[in-house]
Amino acid sequence: MAERWDIRLRLLHWAVAVTAMFQQFSSLWMSDPGSQYLFPWHRLVGMLAALIVLLFWLYSYAVYDLQRLFPWGREGRRMVLREGLDLVHGKLPQSGPRRGLSSFVHGLGLLALSGCAATGMVLFAMIPPGHVGPPADGLAFTRYTLQHKFFGQLLWYYWYGHVMFAVVHQLRGDNLLGAIFGLCRENRRRGRSTVS
Repeated sequence: MAERWDIRLRLLHWAVAVTAMFQQFSSLWMSDPGSQYLFPWHRLVGMLAALIVLLFWLYSYAVYDLQRLFPWGREGRRMVLREGLDLVHGKLPQSGPRRGLSSFVHGLGLLALSGCAATGMVLFAMIPPGHVGPPADGLAFTRYTLQHKFFGQLLWYYWYGHVMFAVVHQLRGDNLLGAIFGLCRENRRRGRSTVS
């Protein structure tokens, strides 16, 4: 059974999931000239996503030890390495709010998402109001656009792996999806007495 996340982290996860998925899919749909009407929505939801990413960082810093997401100590690195080797041998690491491989991968995903958010905000600031004319510095705009797309690609890879391992945990009987999204009645019942 998956360990339970607190309600604030679950709400942040929902917010990140919805805004990041909209951003990822809208970027695919904006690729042809006929779908440019999505661009203002991509910019607007992008600002919201950047704010949510900032809140996620602040919450992670204030409530959790950041070594959960980035195990830079010797013990944390050993745990990640050990769980990585176990995974190669077919043993799935534990899920839940704990140190280890899954939390480290979440940290990497948060870095990719932060890269998208940061470069997206720079691009937002570079586009003239009303989309009239090109940005003042076309070379810098192109550079930030390429960086934004690079972080977007990393986010796709993260998202594929994240969803795949969540489904594997769920199929294994861990009820991971119920624990993080609060969709399971048993988790909600238990949570009333344990949520802080």
